[in-house]
Amino acid sequence: MVPQAATKVCNYIYAIVTHSQANGRYGPIGIEGGEVYLVSEGPLAAVVSDVPGEKIRPERRHLTAHHGVHKQLMERGNMLPMSFGTMADGPDAIRRILKMNQAAFLDQLRRVEGKAEMSLRAVWDVTNIFEYFVLIHPELRRLRDELFGGAREPSQDGKIELGRLFDRILGQDRAACTQRVLDVLAPRCSEIKETPPRTEREVMNLACLVARDGMKGFEAGVFEAAKQFDDNYSFDYTGPWPPYNFADVSLQT
Repeated sequence: MVPQAATKVCNYIYAIVTHSQANGRYGPIGIEGGEVYLVSEGPLAAVVSDVPGEKIRPERRHLTAHHGVHKQLMERGNMLPMSFGTMADGPDAIRRILKMNQAAFLDQLRRVEGKAEMSLRAVWDVTNIFEYFVLIHPELRRLRDELFGGAREPSQDGKIELGRLFDRILGQDRAACTQRVLDVLAPRCSEIKETPPRTEREVMNLACLVARDGMKGFEAGVFEAAKQFDDNYSFDYTGPWPPYNFADVSLQT
């Protein structure tokens, strides 16, 4: 009987912290119920758990565990969240990573110290976004009526021209609306990042780095900004989250 090869055990890395907020073991809250603990090197420590194999599938239960660890770390203090699926071959490999990236990690940890991420999303709350834009933009309405107002079917070139005009006006309105919101929120945030719209109806999607003791001011700013818009706009904010959009270290290995 040929013995089966043992499954390789790797370390799954959830986050990077400093020793000032390192807190030993965290209990069996990791992926697959793994014990979450620290691997230290110099002023830094990686929050890890042991996992079988070299890859973790992005299944719901794994994602839930990943974010659950982040939630606990957020409650305990400052941390630099790692993206889902960050792995290392073992403690020695982690120590090398911490040593090679020490300056970058410490810089990023200082950047997010005492802060959390808030997400702000705004959408056009209308049934048909094209018809809404035709209603409020005479230039678009004139071209639409010119192309579709007669008995003849509009040409393909005409349809392309109409689509390009709609896209241009859509982009201009997004930029103008976003700037109005940024003017209100910028003084209440340490940093703001814009992420690309995911749908045609999305006006803006902002990641805001906010001081933990400035959350009420941020929320007041959201309501102040929203008052500048009519009922065709819908605003929604969520958080606080770990600073996912502000942990942009390029990992050296």
